[in-house]
Amino acid sequence: MADSKPQAYISWFCPFAQRTWLALLEKKIDFEYKEVNPYDESERVKYLKINPLGLVPAIVHQGHVVYESAICIEYIDEQWPETPVLPNDPYRRAYERIWSDHISKKIVPQYYAMLLKQSHEDRENARKALLEQLVVLTDAMDKEGPYFRGSAFGMVDMMLAPFVARFVVLKHYRGFQVPTEDRYARFNRWWAAVKERDSMTKSTPEDERLVDVYKGYAAGNPTMS
Repeated sequence: MADSKPQAYISWFCPFAQRTWLALLEKKIDFEYKEVNPYDESERVKYLKINPLGLVPAIVHQGHVVYESAICIEYIDEQWPETPVLPNDPYRRAYERIWSDHISKKIVPQYYAMLLKQSHEDRENARKALLEQLVVLTDAMDKEGPYFRGSAFGMVDMMLAPFVARFVVLKHYRGFQVPTEDRYARFNRWWAAVKERDSMTKSTPEDERLVDVYKGYAAGNPTMS
């Protein structure tokens, strides 16, 4: 039954896991939060029995396991269709998937490149690419907004928001921030609305905790402190 209580395996610091957490909160689903740290070897050994990739998020529901953040969002949307994350129209659904894929392939890699790379040249290249791809994405947004497809908070918003929430890490370690000039006005308007959503305030850690937990990444060592 769709109304049986799912278990969500999440790491508080992980932006990929926060995507699933947002979907569950937005749909007001009664779920069991299961904190897991994939970087802890003892936890990882146990968790591999749930997700053979050893990554978060994962959802256990009706005896089945679903993982990968975008797939988890779509699973949640199909199992609990109230307050849809994706639009009903086939083209609009495809459009939302196209731009969700853009985030995964064009924005997320630049985020991690800027954080992990140790040379100034590599970081600067990543910074420029990240800002450019944010503009490409926001050019595809509904002009009125405030969210990607207008007044509805949906999948693209959930895919991007956790990483923007972690721009504070890039600001602390790399001096990065999105400019306030006109070119970025649509992005900044989007973020002003997104960060105030109840689901975001409930699932986003304090800035200080994020800065501290990502210090290994900033030193070029992708582990959590």
